[in-house]
Order: sequence, then structure tokens, then C-alpha cells
Amino acid sequence: MFTIAPTSGGGVAIIALIEVINPGVDKEPQMPSTQLVLGELSVLLMATSANGLDGPAMNGARIYFTGTSERGTTPANTHGGMMHGDGQWLTCASCHGPQGRGGSHVMHMWAMTAPDIRYVALRNMSELKGRQRPYDIDDFRQQVEKGLHPDGTEVAAQIPRWQMSDADLTNLFTYLKALSQ
Repeated sequence: MFTIAPTSGGGVAIIALIEVINPGVDKEPQMPSTQLVLGELSVLLMATSANGLDGPAMNGARIYFTGTSERGTTPANTHGGMMHGDGQWLTCASCHGPQGRGGSHVMHMWAMTAPDIRYVALRNMSELKGRQRPYDIDDFRQQVEKGLHPDGTEVAAQIPRWQMSDADLTNLFTYLKALSQ
């Protein structure tokens, strides 16, 4: 568990609290070590990437790196593809990287290329050619929730579909707009 707090210098402090559960005591199941390590790395990456963000963008960064919003909500993966549940702990940053630039990597023994999801890349995607209006929150919602590009074509099959509140989706979109160009 961790808490994010603004600092007087405009940055953020992340306070991580890690409980050690005695395996001999009947409590909640112990978090697998890979999940714990990924969680700790996400907290560190978020701390270095989130300096100078305001409330909505800060919550968007939290969702991007940890998969949990400040409201305590967790987006639901509604797609049964490669990244379907099964105790896996994946976030946006797991595939798209700490700066949202994407790239090629191997996950679960599959080679995949995650796209650049910074707003500068989203607003210039080829699926927008010939369209009058720019990439917006409705396009983002369609991609995140339904797995469809702005022109209606499907995104790659391995990309998960997420259901989240309007506020969390808007905060995540705000964070992607704030990522460096």
C-alpha cells in the first residue's frame, strides 16, 4: 500500500507501506513476490515521472503506473486475451513503458510491440486521416473500453479492454496529455 503526497517544491512524495504477512497465520493470501517487485518498481517509476502534475493528471499517473486510482477503484480487464486476469498484475506502464512511448518487448513468452500512447502520438495516428476533429476523450474511451481505433478498426488482439469510471478515464487521458513530447 502506498500514499502519494504533494511536496512544497511542486513534486510528489510516495510513501510505501509494505506489510509482511506471517505465512503461518490465517490472513489474506500473501502477494506473490513478482507482484510485490512490480508494485515497488511502479511506485519508483511513478515518483520519477509524476513531478509537477496537478490533481487530475496525478491521479492519471497513479492509474497508469499502479492500476489503482486515488478513489480506490481498479479498472476491470474485460478482454479475455493474453492479459486476462489469472492473478497477473499489469498496468499501462507494463507494456507502454514509463514514458508512454511503447516499444517491442516479450511478455508471457509473446513478442509484442506496444504503441506510443502519449497524446502527441494519439493525435497523429493514421486512423485519423481525413477526419475534421482531433483525437479526443471519446476516441480514447472507444480504444480503452471497446478496443477500436477512431476509424472503427480493431486494435491489436493482445491489447486489453478496460472498464473504468468516467473520472478515472478522464484523469488517465489528462496524464497522457502531460507526458513529455
